[in-house]
Amino acid sequence: MSDLIPNDFSYLEQYTQFTSNPGFWKDVLVQLNKDLGTEDAIKVADEMLKGENVAELIVLSLEKYLPEITPEISEILYRIDVNESQVASLKSMPSDIYYRCLGEIVLKRIIQKVITRKMYSGKKIE
Repeated sequence: MSDLIPNDFSYLEQYTQFTSNPGFWKDVLVQLNKDLGTEDAIKVADEMLKGENVAELIVLSLEKYLPEITPEISEILYRIDVNESQVASLKSMPSDIYYRCLGEIVLKRIIQKVITRKMYSGKKIE
């Protein structure tokens, strides 16, 4: 699984300037739902977009949602630009752990996409 440690969101510490802002998490949800192909696949109430547990809430939602879209999952992972070797390394895992880890991989990639877009858009970083 290379750089993924299940249930470890310590990689977010380097992005504190972004993750401390509820607006950032809204951007993450918008991008995630866009890449999933529907506007309301993953929902988190606005009041929950604060604090340290936002990433966990999104991963839990993904963990429940991803099994529903299993037939389309390869296409969606391609759209999100998830590394194929990371997904391949999960194949032998039990399904509950597989979808948990896949949710974490997806969230990490979406966070990277949103931060990259913010850094290079020329807009003020909030």
